[in-house]
Amino acid sequence: MLELTRLGVRMGLRGLGFRILLLATLALLGMAFLAGNFSGRQQLTVTLDVAFSGMRVVLLLMVLVWMQDLLARDIERKSVYFMLAYPIARWQFLLSRFLSVAALGGMSLLFIGAVFWVLLYFFGSNYAQMRPPALSWSYWLVLLGMWLDLLVVAAFALLLATLSTTPFLPFLLGLAFALAARGMGPTIDYLRGERSDPLHEQLFSPLLEHAYVWLPDLSRLDWRVLSLYDLPPEPLAMGLAALNALAYIAALTALAIVIFQRRNFT
Repeated sequence: MLELTRLGVRMGLRGLGFRILLLATLALLGMAFLAGNFSGRQQLTVTLDVAFSGMRVVLLLMVLVWMQDLLARDIERKSVYFMLAYPIARWQFLLSRFLSVAALGGMSLLFIGAVFWVLLYFFGSNYAQMRPPALSWSYWLVLLGMWLDLLVVAAFALLLATLSTTPFLPFLLGLAFALAARGMGPTIDYLRGERSDPLHEQLFSPLLEHAYVWLPDLSRLDWRVLSLYDLPPEPLAMGLAALNALAYIAALTALAIVIFQRRNFT
């Protein structure tokens, strides 16, 4: 299984997705620093905030592309037959594909994060603001939360790939799932706030509360405020969010393995 994981990583690095990642990183760098230059105050904070938002979008798309290329297209093109002809179990093949996407997402996140860290570190030495962002361990903790977010989306796309006969369905529904899971927490907070329309709160709050049963709140993994404003972490809340994400990943992966084991490819 380890060799299959390595093979999947090599396929991801050699594919078109990695080249797109490099171009997207350059574009993201330009947009982040351009947005920071438009800010009269807190220039570094604005730059870092835009960078975090861009990373979440770019890496989400890349993870879905890699899951589509490494699994969904293999099933569509029937090349999965050749992989399953080797003396390996189906669950080993499926798990190796998930680990390959997880490794690709982690390496890409470290690559983009390290590039931004180096540029912000040297850029920050030339520009002083009253409360500069934290670029120490808080920065890397934010990246860890992003990686867990990506793993949840990858697990959902993995489940869809084992069910679907259309290669683009995991990408499209995975994107919709990520947008819904990331936006659910802020939406509920807004509906319960003072500025919310009581009618909207009455109509949508019950629906969103029921969605909490099956849809994870990925906004709880967005820990950017720790780095943006140099705030102390909340171990209990962050630990519960990480455990919730890991439990969701385990449940979706186990369900995908059960379905893949019983799927008829003839």
